[in-house]
Amino acid sequence: MPAPLLTVAAAPSLFRAAMTSAMTTGEVKPSDQSESITTADVALPLKWLVATGVLVLALLIQFLLAQRNWLGAEEPALRPMLSALCACEVTWPLEPDAVLIESSSFTEHPQGGYTVQLRLKNTQHHPVAMPVLELSLTDLQDQVLVRRVFTAEELSGKDHVLALRDVRLTLNFDLDDKVSKRITGFRAFVFYP
Repeated sequence: MPAPLLTVAAAPSLFRAAMTSAMTTGEVKPSDQSESITTADVALPLKWLVATGVLVLALLIQFLLAQRNWLGAEEPALRPMLSALCACEVTWPLEPDAVLIESSSFTEHPQGGYTVQLRLKNTQHHPVAMPVLELSLTDLQDQVLVRRVFTAEELSGKDHVLALRDVRLTLNFDLDDKVSKRITGFRAFVFYP
């Protein structure tokens, strides 16, 4: 049984011209479309490739700038390069959950004045910024009588806490006699402003 003949109308448009010439001459000729690739056809994918590369580079620079403090803490050798890249100061990362108060004590001196001793610990594997300390002195009903915030410079003079290390702090201060007679306790809280 002979194979059915294909009509030119049923063939896809790319092959219509080839089928028409093959039906008239009886032979199939290869198409010349592969040889007719122009530089415009090559330039379009090249433009997309360059544009994609520029966007990926911009995204990488944005990530570096956003994470500059963390990257500088993880790799201190990168700090000068990151500082030059963003034209800003690379500081230590602010990680509120990283610095914990491990121990604290509050003592009144017989000659007058008070001492608060604290031990802060960095639980991260990289240095973090020294937090500030809020110290509240309370009465018998746990009402705050005096509240003061101590900056990092007032606490230790350091701007960071080393990785997995602790810092011991001692604060000495005096209070008014009326207030000091009512003080029975204290609360200490570290945070980043």
